Amino acid sequence: MSEVGLEMRIVDVEYIPLEAELEKPLVLSVGEIRRRPFALVRVETDNGVVGYGEAFANFPPWSIYEKYYTFERGVKPLILGEDPLKIEKVWWKMYTGLYRWGLMWGKGAVMQAISAVDIALWDIKGKVLGEPIYDLLGGLYREEIPLYATGISMDDPVGHAKRLVSKGYRALKLRVGFGVERDLELVRRVREKVGRDVWIMVDANMAWDRWQALRMAKAFEKFDIFWLEEPVRADDYEAMKWLSEKTEIPLAAGENAHDIFDFKALLLEGGIRFFMPDVSKAGGFTGVLRGISLAESLGITCSPHYYGSDLGFAASLHLVASKTICAFIQRDVSPAPLRERVLKTRIRIENGYAHVPRGPGLGVEIDEDVIEEHRVEIGA
Repeated sequence: MSEVGLEMRIVDVEYIPLEAELEKPLVLSVGEIRRRPFALVRVETDNGVVGYGEAFANFPPWSIYEKYYTFERGVKPLILGEDPLKIEKVWWKMYTGLYRWGLMWGKGAVMQAISAVDIALWDIKGKVLGEPIYDLLGGLYREEIPLYATGISMDDPVGHAKRLVSKGYRALKLRVGFGVERDLELVRRVREKVGRDVWIMVDANMAWDRWQALRMAKAFEKFDIFWLEEPVRADDYEAMKWLSEKTEIPLAAGENAHDIFDFKALLLEGGIRFFMPDVSKAGGFTGVLRGISLAESLGITCSPHYYGSDLGFAASLHLVASKTICAFIQRDVSPAPLRERVLKTRIRIENGYAHVPRGPGLGVEIDEDVIEEHRVEIGA
């Protein structure tokens, strides 16, 4: 019997790849995104309770196609017939069954798939118990989650930044890594227009080597930058530590840390002040909680990363709402309507804060019509 006195089994795991054309390409230092993909998963139980989860799917461009086989050939055979309420057991069965393949092929791909299933299992457990996930994680610490805006328009960054501030956002993240002069001009212009009361984060997406990163960090210091995110390779912890000792700007990283081994190396050796685990990339709630506990023991502030649809955003809000160490979370404000449309009822965002969904499980409902409209067909 399960921990709540029910006998339940997982009878199906359905992968749901989605994609929508963007009006304008999203430009990052690592490349362009012309079509916005999302990777959802539906876990069905033999008593009819269904849970939903999401895996990170933005990069590489073929990510939603790769995930089809990871779910169908890797994850699904491991967990069919398992009790969905025994989340830790199911999580370890997935992890131990797949992590070596991940080390030989791609740890991120494996952990992203595990993430989606784990989120769905917590959704199922919350629905069975009639409780929101934040209560299962320890209780509601805050009802409204402060946000920082990311995805600011590169065509009109100053105008977009000013509009966001007028809507209540008190923190903005600017993407850089496009050349010294362009980066400095972007940060200078936005800082001048929004004033010193607005936090500005800068994200390089690993664009620089350590010497370029040092040059840029020193140049950014006069603009009162709240943090500098992933200035060098995400796994070059020695370079990150070296840089942290040479700049007054706090460093942030963690979105590309996938399991406790990555968390440990980054938190102990990377010199960061802000830890950014992603519930859709690092093993779902079960995986990310391991990193948050370690960060808390080291006095490092947690600000979870998230860049997917609002299904996974809801999961991220439950996480932040239940943990005192989690300060705020990013909100993607780039034009991508499918991001919100996957849910029947939109997550309420007002004055730069997101309201945590309050129903059982994730507290949100998938819009099946929208899902079918944007579903990508992938052959066996």
